[in-house]
Amino acid sequence: MIEIDNITEARLLSNLKADFTASKLLRNELDQKIARWKSEYNAEPYGNEVNGRSKLVSRDIKKQSEWQHAALIEPFVSTPDIIKANPVTSEDAEIAPKIEVLLNTQFCRQFSRYNFMTKALKVLDQEGTVVIRTGWEYEEKVVEVQEDREIPNPDYQRAIEVINQGMADPSILQGIEPTLITKVRVRKTKPVKNHPTAMVCRNEDIFIDPTCQDDMDKCQFVIYRYETDMTTLKQAGIYKNLDKIKIPTGLTGTNDTEYITEDSTSFRFSDTARKKIVVHEYWGNYDINGDDIAEPIVCTWIDNTIIRLEANPFPDKKPPFLIVPFSAIPFKLYGESNAELLSDIQKIKTAIYRGFIDNMALSNNGQKGIKKGSLDEYNKQRFLNGENFEFNHYASDFFIGNFNELPSSIFNVLTLMNNEAESITGVASFNTGINGNALGSTATSIRGAIDSASTRRLNIVRNISENLVKPLLRKWLAYDAMFLDEESQYRITNDTFVYLKRDDLGANIDIDLSISTSDDNRAKAQELAFVLQTVGPSEDPRLRKILMAQIAQLYRMPDLAKMIMDYKPEPDPMAEQMQQLQMQLLQAEIANTQAKAGENTVDQDVKRAKVQTELAKAKNLNSMADKTDLDYVHQYSGIKEKEALQRQQLQNQFNIDRETLKLLQSPKQQYL
Repeated sequence: MIEIDNITEARLLSNLKADFTASKLLRNELDQKIARWKSEYNAEPYGNEVNGRSKLVSRDIKKQSEWQHAALIEPFVSTPDIIKANPVTSEDAEIAPKIEVLLNTQFCRQFSRYNFMTKALKVLDQEGTVVIRTGWEYEEKVVEVQEDREIPNPDYQRAIEVINQGMADPSILQGIEPTLITKVRVRKTKPVKNHPTAMVCRNEDIFIDPTCQDDMDKCQFVIYRYETDMTTLKQAGIYKNLDKIKIPTGLTGTNDTEYITEDSTSFRFSDTARKKIVVHEYWGNYDINGDDIAEPIVCTWIDNTIIRLEANPFPDKKPPFLIVPFSAIPFKLYGESNAELLSDIQKIKTAIYRGFIDNMALSNNGQKGIKKGSLDEYNKQRFLNGENFEFNHYASDFFIGNFNELPSSIFNVLTLMNNEAESITGVASFNTGINGNALGSTATSIRGAIDSASTRRLNIVRNISENLVKPLLRKWLAYDAMFLDEESQYRITNDTFVYLKRDDLGANIDIDLSISTSDDNRAKAQELAFVLQTVGPSEDPRLRKILMAQIAQLYRMPDLAKMIMDYKPEPDPMAEQMQQLQMQLLQAEIANTQAKAGENTVDQDVKRAKVQTELAKAKNLNSMADKTDLDYVHQYSGIKEKEALQRQQLQNQFNIDRETLKLLQSPKQQYL
């Protein structure tokens, strides 16, 4: 809380109210447009109605809005997890999945996203702009819990006293615990709520810096006007000077006569605790210290009393507001609604419908006319009563009035207006829808009509994603890093949890949303189905499982996709036995083939040995033939006789030499 003196406080309040007055000019201009758009949306009379004539107003704007709403909200609420956190650096890769779980838990589970998105899209479509206020809700309560607490053991204390008196051995302390664990009930403060918030604000209660053009980052202030009561202010615990507030007594209105409540009744609380009070909350930059440097502050006042003045408590130091236009206008924060595009079409159809009704209302339908003299009094009365009657003249003597026939060109104009409305908004109606005739009669124009509707719808979805949901989640992530518990636990699946520390939330993370329209998902699913058919049943089952799971995801069936990915087919006993028998048959065939291969190897060795034997036999025969030839030659030439003679001569010479040697060795010399 910033403390300032009374003079500074008065000057501050005067300057802030001057900003408030300056921003009213832009606010009043926009309020006039919104009033006209909502009047046409609700099909209120245009003011040119004539008594006695039709006052019907065609509801084309509302019908187009209702048809469009379901397609716009579906991408944001159809799946349990639409947020994808992508790390910017490698250091953030580990914490990115945890941040993804945190944001999905806060936005998709703890936050009422369907009601929030429904209200936001309704305001965005009807008023052309939606303003979201972000914040942080914290609530705690005192609860009693049981805790384990250590207390001194009385037996241990008595044992020590006995030992100190010398009456026991100190070893007895070994079997006694010095302390005991007991259960005690204590009162603790436990957080009940500790999470980010987002709410849709009324456009007429938001006053923005008129100099920021279309850049919210350059906005110097945002003033939020809202209605509350004294009980809520006191329970918040952040306001001061509440005793100085003058609350109107009795059943009078609020303290601000310019504030218009949504309650159309005249009910008012009479007691002080519940009587409504209009509060102005200033979020912006202001030179609070007089040093010519504007600082982000928040200042809340009621009438002329400041009840809160402090520095901006949020980590980004920016006003906690998001401003999202439906159809953006350059250099303006606010956008245009569908009513701006469909206003002329609704007026034309209103004029045609009124002409239809007036034409039929002013016709003489059901009236009966009779030519004078055609019927006597008796038959005339029967004719007027609807009974059978007699007449003497022609059938043309009788006249029965009918509705006037409407020209067919009028219906062609109506068809043209319907096609024009669908071409502008990209919304196809339930009966016929946008067709190629709106843009031409060729096949290209038909395809263009279908593509234009999908493209228009996808563009609106991206606008909501980029300008509403993603900035909201980035603010939430910044708030988490500052206000979240030191350590929290979040469920991923029924049996898987992730632990997240507050210090980890400072990681640099890109937030991406897994959003798409139903038409885009259907087209992708059909393409994957064609790929699945091309792959065929004989392909790897794991590849087919991936394709089938992706198709289920595109059709918004995450549970089925998970079951497909986790599915493992149980083996059929008969098929398993057949597979085993086939395996055994293959093994037997392989063994038989290997045995035959071994026999062939043995046969080759035997044949190789036989070849060697035959070769040896042939060689032996050749040798014997050579020997026979050689013997014949020796015998024919007398070589054998010569060799025998030589051997005999050599033997004789050997014998002589031996005898001679013996004689020489004898001691008695002998003479021959």
